[in-house]
Amino acid sequence: MVRTLIATVVAGLTLIGLSGCGLDLKPGAEPKPSRVPATEAAPAYLDDPKAGECHDLTLKDIAAPSDTKKPVPCSEDHTTLTVAVVPAPEKATKGPISERAYAVGEVCGEAFKKVLGGDSKTRVKTLYSLAWFMPTKAQAAKGAEWMRCDVTLSDQHRAYLLKGKQPLLDDGATERELRCGRNEAGNRSWEFVPCTTKHQYVPRTFIEADEGTTFEEAEKEAEKACFAERGLFSWSLPEQWGVGDRWYICWETVEEEAASNVVTLERLAATPAG
Repeated sequence: MVRTLIATVVAGLTLIGLSGCGLDLKPGAEPKPSRVPATEAAPAYLDDPKAGECHDLTLKDIAAPSDTKKPVPCSEDHTTLTVAVVPAPEKATKGPISERAYAVGEVCGEAFKKVLGGDSKTRVKTLYSLAWFMPTKAQAAKGAEWMRCDVTLSDQHRAYLLKGKQPLLDDGATERELRCGRNEAGNRSWEFVPCTTKHQYVPRTFIEADEGTTFEEAEKEAEKACFAERGLFSWSLPEQWGVGDRWYICWETVEEEAASNVVTLERLAATPAG
């Protein structure tokens, strides 16, 4: 399931991430329990998930605790790619969503980075994240203890098709992969969207977190790091923190002048937090 806080973080606005300047995040729904009865035998293709398999999942599918859909050929449309199947860490099965996501990032991070490629800063600029799935109740009753980690390109509205050869970011990130921000008129809640869609905010500055900074300290440190920008700030998603991609992002507004196609960037005026 996706323990990215989407809706947050899919770091964030997809599941944790965008905060500051009094703007509120839309919290993601807590994962729903699997509806697969404990007595139902899992299909054969679910008994042994493998890295490299592709899946055509909706955002609702990605948010589920378990995936019971059959993999699809990677030559066909797909929205997730399994990067690793690992023994499920205990920390990924209980506790706050941010702690579970961090644990997933720790154990699946190397495989995630291998499939995406690019450097740490490039990865954190994008909507790519980790989704993870546990065995169904029927599988768990038979002793299954694995966790499947998938890479997904998602915002809080939909999962986008994965395109291109691996590593996916080997030639840099495209506009459809890059993360921008928007909020509807009169709405104080943020969301992350692809930069190819209508948006009001773009990242201005990326500041790498000091070594040893914990995810629990990230919000406070991001606010401090972006103070000079006097605008909005966000920080890497908890699973990104677990992967090791730990950044603070300072944002600014984008305004299209009505009389031209010129895009001008302006700093946001600071507003009281709260």
